[in-house]
Amino acid sequence: MMAILKKRVLLPLFPALFGVLLLAPAGATLQGLQVGAEAPDFSLRSLAGETAGFSDLHGDKLTIVLFWSTWSRNSEAALTRMEELYRRYHSSGLSVIAINADGQTLSSEGEAEVAATAKRLELSFPLLVDDSLHTFHDYGVIAVPTTVVLSPERIIRYEMSGYPLVGVSDMVHFVTATLEGRDLTPQVAQKTGYQPDSRALHFFNMGRKTLKSRRMINTVEMWFKKAIEADGGFLEPRLSLGRFYLSRQDFDKAAEQFSQVLAREPDNVVALCESGMLLDRQGKHAEAEALLNKGMQKDDFYTPCYYYLGYITGREGRLEEALPLFDQALRINRTSPDIHIYKARMYEERQDPEHAAESYRQALETMLGGV
Repeated sequence: MMAILKKRVLLPLFPALFGVLLLAPAGATLQGLQVGAEAPDFSLRSLAGETAGFSDLHGDKLTIVLFWSTWSRNSEAALTRMEELYRRYHSSGLSVIAINADGQTLSSEGEAEVAATAKRLELSFPLLVDDSLHTFHDYGVIAVPTTVVLSPERIIRYEMSGYPLVGVSDMVHFVTATLEGRDLTPQVAQKTGYQPDSRALHFFNMGRKTLKSRRMINTVEMWFKKAIEADGGFLEPRLSLGRFYLSRQDFDKAAEQFSQVLAREPDNVVALCESGMLLDRQGKHAEAEALLNKGMQKDDFYTPCYYYLGYITGREGRLEEALPLFDQALRINRTSPDIHIYKARMYEERQDPEHAAESYRQALETMLGGV
């Protein structure tokens, strides 16, 4: 009887909660930030209970901030590579800060596992714990591990989701060439050369801060538009504005912003995937699937593409295609409740309340701390 009551409570509760989640700034490698932007400051605790932040630990030339977890299969490879770089270049101005993102809360057993990992890998750089995942969300991390390379002024110089072989090679080249004073290859220089207009960055940061605080929320549109006017090549304000319109269910305006991004950057994974879901809303399901598949081909660590496509294919009865997509999204980022919410919506539309309730329960657990 209790199980039945829980299902009756969960099913009406979570569709409303889903709408609330869409109000959060969603977002390539980082959502809401890109190369050239100022990264958020942070102050986090170590396993020893001491508090330290970027200002305490940054390098004289570059600082690598690595978001990692014990459940991510690529995190140990990333930690090992960072240790190699740190030992070789620490005296040349490189600092590495590893931020653990195992979940909203870290149990004593979890802390022991984190400490055991650091000991086994013989890590010598600082390791901090992101309680409540505030810094994780401030940086807009969408995959674990994620690597962000910062200047001493916290300007993002390089960013990388997951641990792709080509991406790692390019990242290492950027770090070593910068520290050794060598020229970058054209491929890497293209990834790091753009610097948004300072006024555009200011307006964009104002929009982000307003969106995060929820105070004077009606000015968000103004700030993002001012950023776009100041620098039309700075795409993140358009993406953020498009997502803001999505949260207001103003789908025509959202589609316009994503279309503008794709006109300038046809392979932008965020615009591809969000445009795909907008096409699905219009009943253009085949076109939606094509865009989502293209997005996954361009960036196989962008989790929304996976659970969007899982939702669409599962809703149409193709569970053998849908369920592996949700599983892959969880392997990339277990901290996102949206994965479970889209899975629940899929089951609801399939008239399967039992599985829908279970997925909503998993979403709630993720939000409250358990992943």
